[in-house]
Amino acid sequence: MTKHLIPPIALSLALFACDSDRSTGPGGLGGADPSMGCDVDGGCPGTGPGTDPNGEDPGNPGQGSVAVLGGGTHVADGLTIEELVSAADGLSIPRDLALNPERPDELWIVNRGGNATVVVTGLGTPAQQSSRRAAAGASHFMAQPAALAFGDPGIFATALEEDQITQPTTPADFMGPTLWTADLAIFDGGHGGHLDMLHNSPNGVGIAWDKGNAYFLFDGYHQSITWYDFAEDHGPGGSYHGDGTVIRYVEGEVAYAPDIPSHMEKDAETGLLYVADTGNQRIAVLDITNAVEAGPTAPNYDGGKQVKATGASLTTLVDGQALGTDDATLTMSTPSGLELHDGMIFVTDNATSRIFAFDKGGRLIDWLSLAGTVKNGSLMGLTFDSAGRILIVDAWDNRVLRIAAP
Repeated sequence: MTKHLIPPIALSLALFACDSDRSTGPGGLGGADPSMGCDVDGGCPGTGPGTDPNGEDPGNPGQGSVAVLGGGTHVADGLTIEELVSAADGLSIPRDLALNPERPDELWIVNRGGNATVVVTGLGTPAQQSSRRAAAGASHFMAQPAALAFGDPGIFATALEEDQITQPTTPADFMGPTLWTADLAIFDGGHGGHLDMLHNSPNGVGIAWDKGNAYFLFDGYHQSITWYDFAEDHGPGGSYHGDGTVIRYVEGEVAYAPDIPSHMEKDAETGLLYVADTGNQRIAVLDITNAVEAGPTAPNYDGGKQVKATGASLTTLVDGQALGTDDATLTMSTPSGLELHDGMIFVTDNATSRIFAFDKGGRLIDWLSLAGTVKNGSLMGLTFDSAGRILIVDAWDNRVLRIAAP
């Protein structure tokens, strides 16, 4: 186990001041906690330096603050930042991470380097252990993973940023999301541990659970958001894909940025999908309520239903070049990691090593600069633990860091 404080951060182990329970199940949002003065639309008022009792930052009227982002100070000086996982645990260009909802101290991390997965059990405890898994077939079934998302209990899926030949018998564009078991007795990160795979979206860089065995994928190859339903999985190591459904939405309306994940999450309360549209420098919202099928797509390697759709709505929630502050130099140029938490949208900016928090109306609440802690270009996926602390991947220094409020 690797665990040490990143200097010169203060030694504080307090929890996120505005944490509330999340609903069970990936993609779910917890309700705001009235005792903390939080509201779902406006987020949680902060109590740290630079905030007033109403949570507004006097230096930026209209903005609030978030304790785990520095309470309106925008710097990490008063926070506790710990390195929990490192290269010694098997990390090699980690790009996303997620806690298993069934076992909240079990962290799953996907590595671009080596097409591998690192599973950490007992996270942050003296019993912490890690294992790296990349069995035969990982170069196809876990090819350059950019994102993962847990779904139904014991199941997760990955987005793979690959558009080259990965096995001798299939073409370069024979790529798409992979469905996996989270059973540690079966999962090997390769052919034997995968439950299903569909093949219409090379260069997948984001994935979000919808329902059952269905997921939304940020399809970089077609610059679309594509919905994949694996239906009944074929079981570990199988090969039947004919019962799957693939629906391609808003083709050409999102922009793929090579080598930078574009993470997404569905709001379980509204059904809206929040998208880090990296190439367009924005946070977008997808609404498929009025979408209708508009004919088949090709090639169809799997033999299932495969169509495009029209009528879906993709709108800009946050323009990364116009964040609504008096500081014209404050921008979000490459949104990458995205997580819904406590009624807010948390987003990492890969280019500047900042973490932003917005309300669901797109208003900037607070932001934190990790300059000096994480190199520009290295900050990618993020998530929250049950105590409201942020977990981030530092891709180039091969670390998982945990950020806690004072």
